[in-house]
Amino acid sequence: MVVMPDVWNVVSQIIGGVVVGTVLGVLLSWALGVLDDWLESREQRKQAAIEAELDRTQAERRRTILDLSAALGAEAHEARKALIRESFLARGEIPKV
Repeated sequence: MVVMPDVWNVVSQIIGGVVVGTVLGVLLSWALGVLDDWLESREQRKQAAIEAELDRTQAERRRTILDLSAALGAEAHEARKALIRESFLARGEIPKV
């Protein structure tokens, strides 16, 4: 009858090991899930910041292009007026203003 306490001792140690292993596995799984969520949200914030910077740069360049286009249009208009004026003067006419 001395053998029985040893068997129960071994069985209880095995069960305890399984329970502790399961609890540790669940905790590790939970911790990895939390870490994965945090890393994913961090990556999303980083990507959103990059996209916002790209949008800002694109808007700035669009404004620059439109400003340059308007300036070139104004210069072209003045150049056409000057050519027309010179054309009139070359024919000996006075341009009407």
